[in-house]
Amino acid sequence: MRPGRVFDIQRCSVHDGPGLRTTVFLAGCPLRCAWCHNPESFDGAAATSQTAEAVLEVALKDRAFYEVSGGGLTVSGGEPLLQAAFVRELLELAKARGIHTCVQTSGAVPVRAIDEVRPWVDLFQVDVKHLDPAKHAALTGKGNALVLASLRHLLAAGANVEVRLPLIPGLNDDEANLDATARLLVSLHVPALTLVPYQRNYLGKYEELGLEARCADVPVPTPVHLAGVVEHLRRAGVSARLATDATSWRDVPFAAGQVSTAGKPRRDSLSASTSESSTMGDNGVAT
Repeated sequence: MRPGRVFDIQRCSVHDGPGLRTTVFLAGCPLRCAWCHNPESFDGAAATSQTAEAVLEVALKDRAFYEVSGGGLTVSGGEPLLQAAFVRELLELAKARGIHTCVQTSGAVPVRAIDEVRPWVDLFQVDVKHLDPAKHAALTGKGNALVLASLRHLLAAGANVEVRLPLIPGLNDDEANLDATARLLVSLHVPALTLVPYQRNYLGKYEELGLEARCADVPVPTPVHLAGVVEHLRRAGVSARLATDATSWRDVPFAAGQVSTAGKPRRDSLSASTSESSTMGDNGVAT
């Protein structure tokens, strides 16, 4: 099979699905979200060609951690389903070894790409970024029709889906969008929504890549604001939780901490080595 274009593999991730996980980041994305935390995925210059077998070999190093935490393998991006054939092969190998699998997707892909991988996915995490088509296009470069069609298709097919809202202050956290999002979920019989609060620790990447950071002046949502959003959604009939409300790796027996595949400290930027990484899951939360 054709190798995948991988720009990062991060072990001991705690925000990319249940439990402790290995997250594989694939290059390429059909969207250009104003708050994208992984701009290095755009042109694939930072990516390397890797086989599914080689990627799985990395993931299997933490199999004991998956077993005690309920974790597994997450494929993210960019948009991983632009490389659906590679993702399918990787997921097939993982499922053959009994590993829980998760795919983070924007949903901005053809249904055939979703169906190519769906039988081997235990959990899809799908972002609904804005319900107004024009505002969605302004924020991401494309409308939301394909995203909503993908979400409906997954639910109709009986897939396990976690719907998420990247919460960007001033851009999609207004009452009108929250209400529209709640109405969508109620109509689809989806009782819960995961909120992914905006973070700022990715901004150095844009400077290094010579790109404009469109959300450089956007503040991180305060706890009071987040609590208000959760309560607003509750009144609209949807239970909301924060993506950051996850079990810390420090609470998982024998977990050694957050490391990259090279065992180096994780990075806030593309060049500097520090204690936190800004390579994010598709959800925009540091993994």
